[in-house]
Amino acid sequence: MANTNVKGHTGLLSVYDTAAYKPIVCFTSTSMSSVLRLIEKVNYCTEGKTVQSIDGIDRTVNFDAEVMTIETPGDAVSYAELLALQEAEQTFKLEGRGSAQYFNAVISNLDDTFQAGEDATFSGTLTINGDISETDPKVTPP
Repeated sequence: MANTNVKGHTGLLSVYDTAAYKPIVCFTSTSMSSVLRLIEKVNYCTEGKTVQSIDGIDRTVNFDAEVMTIETPGDAVSYAELLALQEAEQTFKLEGRGSAQYFNAVISNLDDTFQAGEDATFSGTLTINGDISETDPKVTPP
């Protein structure tokens, strides 16, 4: 069995609108981070040895994209719309890493760069709240 590379352009990120997931325009990259929070303790009961226990996992999705004007409103989510969505938790879908992954997150950071002579870009961070699932939470089971 031959191994094949996964192409970066498959890492699509979409946000749930009122009735469907809409892709966020025009990504140049996405990355997902999963960091384990550990609690360490040393006491007499552990005979001076460090004992670690898991306190939780912090997950984020970082993205970079180009600022675009949307020719057909509703086709995709623009930078301006992301600014408005930053006010509350949203449901997102991340593709390109095996099965689609669904999660609730807040847009914890948005930065833009408008440099003379260059295309305008933006970057952001989603802070995931709760678990990541392969089941779409917006689909009602029959």
